[in-house]
Amino acid sequence: MRVAVIGAGWAGCAAAVEATRLGYQTTLFETTRIPGGRARRVGGTVAGEAVALDNGQHILIGAYAETLRLMKDLGIDTSAALLRMPLTLQFPDGSGLKLPNLPAPLDALAGIITARGWSLADKFSMLKVAVGWQLRKFQCEPGQSVTDLCRGLSPGAMASLIEPLCVSALNTPADRASGQVFLRVMHDSLFSESGGSNLLLPRTDLSALLPD
Repeated sequence: MRVAVIGAGWAGCAAAVEATRLGYQTTLFETTRIPGGRARRVGGTVAGEAVALDNGQHILIGAYAETLRLMKDLGIDTSAALLRMPLTLQFPDGSGLKLPNLPAPLDALAGIITARGWSLADKFSMLKVAVGWQLRKFQCEPGQSVTDLCRGLSPGAMASLIEPLCVSALNTPADRASGQVFLRVMHDSLFSESGGSNLLLPRTDLSALLPD
């Protein structure tokens, strides 16, 4: 059977790889010259020399298990291609959240309790909301946004943790991002396996990371 995959972004590349693995004769179509979609290499010039640049800032987190599995299946050494660092969401003055190197969910708990610049109300409201997510088994009503999920959360915790994490993980502002998808990210990154919240920073250009 023949299969056509339209679009050679990361999702399209993943679909084409999986279809091929399942034995289908796969053709991947892309309108641009370079695959990768919004996470790819672009040519640039620095000090008169041609260089490979990324077309935007992109990072992974340790919870992206399927992406990491795909990279390994393609022969990519993820430990060499990605710099693994504890989740840090701090401002230039040092305020904000920094997770210690502890097993999950102790790292998230310790990070919230020791967050610099957070008031007791910020910390309590974040813990209260997180416990509520756990009691509901990280499920929410269809159509709820991340902002809807965080009703009752203090403005400080929302601005210091939820909003930057939402944009970095989902590439969408909290008022428009899917609440259910965000809960899945929160569960897998902060309340599941150790290392899920780690930031994975590319050591190479984005095309070499997977699409190539």
